Amino acid sequence: MMYNFQSEKYKTKLMCDNDGIPLLLPNIYLHSLYKNRQAYKLTWVDGSGKRRIKDAELDKVTLSKTKITECFYELRKLLLWLESYSENSPSISLITHHNLPEEILNHYINNVLILERNTSEKMVEKAVSGLTYYYNYLAYNGFTNIKEIRVKDDKKSIARDNTKRRNVIKYLSPRMRAEIYANAKSLRVECILRAGGECGLRTRENMGLLLNDFRVGGQPYLGMKSFFKEIDIELKLNTRLDKQKQEFKYWLQGKYTKGRKNGVGGISRWIYIPRDVMLRFKLYYETERPDCAEDSFFLTDPQSRIVNGIKQYQGTRDFKDTRASVIDRQKKGLLKTYLYKLDEKHTYHILRHSYGTDKFHDAVEEDGLELENVTHLSRPYLLVAELLGHETQGKDAVTTTRKYIRSVKEKLDQENSYLEYSNG
Repeated sequence: MMYNFQSEKYKTKLMCDNDGIPLLLPNIYLHSLYKNRQAYKLTWVDGSGKRRIKDAELDKVTLSKTKITECFYELRKLLLWLESYSENSPSISLITHHNLPEEILNHYINNVLILERNTSEKMVEKAVSGLTYYYNYLAYNGFTNIKEIRVKDDKKSIARDNTKRRNVIKYLSPRMRAEIYANAKSLRVECILRAGGECGLRTRENMGLLLNDFRVGGQPYLGMKSFFKEIDIELKLNTRLDKQKQEFKYWLQGKYTKGRKNGVGGISRWIYIPRDVMLRFKLYYETERPDCAEDSFFLTDPQSRIVNGIKQYQGTRDFKDTRASVIDRQKKGLLKTYLYKLDEKHTYHILRHSYGTDKFHDAVEEDGLELENVTHLSRPYLLVAELLGHETQGKDAVTTTRKYIRSVKEKLDQENSYLEYSNG
């Protein structure tokens, strides 16, 4: 795994690998970028007016602080993807990333970002721009040749459609989530989807569920096997249902969560796993998970050549496959009419957002608040921010609160539709 941090000495963001070894070329580039605030832009000098790479020059341009930060994150995202991609491609590695063929870079832009991750048109433009600046810098200093990184014509409309995804309903009811889980092709897929919809995990955060107990800063924390033992003991003692543990607290380490804007890593937090979800996790462990030394709870498909811990994109892939099955059932008229339809623009993140919406709504009800009067300083928002690992300060806090207010309204609309269906 790759890490990034803020260097106080050099006043720049830097990167290192899992062993703490600095990534040389990215760090030289970042140091130059933050120090000089300049990058290189390709311009054509062919007198005929035709754009030919062989008649091009790299000219210096000044970048804003915001643009420099974007360049850092786009480079980081590429290298994180490349780290996992290289496992099944021996000719590609982080060490040789500066000489990546154009085909690989454009595969990342067009296939990974646009097709797999449903990245919006604006965010794709930022990726193209940020990576172009990086490879132009390497070309200017003789580390590689000029790369033409671009969105292919047949992918432009798809990127625009990804942008329209924001208009889709951003809440899936518990009933629709149950339908999604029921259509999972395996227990592992079901459990990963439940982790998003019932525990609020991001797809990347599924990597942070560990099998064995662990220590952080000298403090011991329980892994999945310890929770399974608790359940076994309860069953062995024939514990009454009302005395059985209904929720399990798991410490999710910050290194598995979404990084903060200042580059110091993510927010560690407790996640709360309901008993019914933990029982599905336990069944996966006992019946489907390959027996190996890997500590990651979720493993790759046992039919794959090498079994190891899942990557950050696994939830995205699993949701996409399951979504196709549910949508197929919708088209055949096999789902109840009261269920709001699953849309092709829905992603794994909608599960996490739906979980947050339910918690937000319940807290508003418990506190007897009017929905429109909830602010980013109110307990419902602070509670959900803690559960999901959101920042609670700054303009993003206000924006996130508004999103949940809108989503609660969507939730109430869906519940009213269900009641009308039931009473009709």
